[in-house]
Amino acid sequence: MAQEIPVGVRMIRGANRTLGRVAPSLASRISRRIFSTPRKFAPREWELPFEALATRERLSSGVSVLRAGEGPPVALIHGWEGRATQFAELAPALIQRGFSVIAIDGPGHGHSRGKQSDPYRFADALLEVSAHVGSLYAAVGHSMGGGSIALALSSGLAVSRAALIASPSSLLDVLHRFSSQMHLPPKATAHFVRDARRRIEARGYRTDDIEGALRTVDVPALVVHARDDKEVPFADAERIAGFWPGATLLPVQRVGHRRILRDPITIAAVTEFLASGPGAPR
Repeated sequence: MAQEIPVGVRMIRGANRTLGRVAPSLASRISRRIFSTPRKFAPREWELPFEALATRERLSSGVSVLRAGEGPPVALIHGWEGRATQFAELAPALIQRGFSVIAIDGPGHGHSRGKQSDPYRFADALLEVSAHVGSLYAAVGHSMGGGSIALALSSGLAVSRAALIASPSSLLDVLHRFSSQMHLPPKATAHFVRDARRRIEARGYRTDDIEGALRTVDVPALVVHARDDKEVPFADAERIAGFWPGATLLPVQRVGHRRILRDPITIAAVTEFLASGPGAPR
């Protein structure tokens, strides 16, 4: 989510042009800490009814989820610096169609424990939720949450349907975009990306990025993205739909990166897509 940049981060960005040249490893470590430390924001007023509707549970890892409804379970996972309650518009629509929902506060986000996070921790949370409920019918992710679904699918997550909303097509691109935002020079950027890859491997994940993860996945998918998204370019959605077998791309208009979660067209499309799968409530 795009938020005002804290003063401390702005100061580090200003220093990185010099620090990144004379001490690239140090500049990389500082930037990695910022990159993996999400800020927490209070739910907006429109999100509160979902909190009241659902039951909050804490899993053994410390991940907090909101559960509501009866029927085939659908996992909902938000993006960076988001929270489960951002699905306050989509969750009731799914419940009305006969699904149950498990909306996840990603590690280090919302009510979940921890201070550090990344897409791979999000993927771990999805796998834990699936094990906790027995199996998932579908998974829906926004922004980085969509990327984490791809990672979880490549690591054994089993679902009948998946929907990615405003999601990036490459975590490597995300790393490079962040490096650019932090004003890291090329050598420091190389340190930053190399360190990220090393940590990915240490967690037991592959490092061939979202494209490599999805090329072997045959789960039907709906990819929804706004043409005016200024945080994750629409071209990312086109790439995902191009390399994910069975994916369908739905462009939407004038809802940006975050308002898309409240967009009636998006909500109807995701709901109908999930309801069209085998084993969906009739």
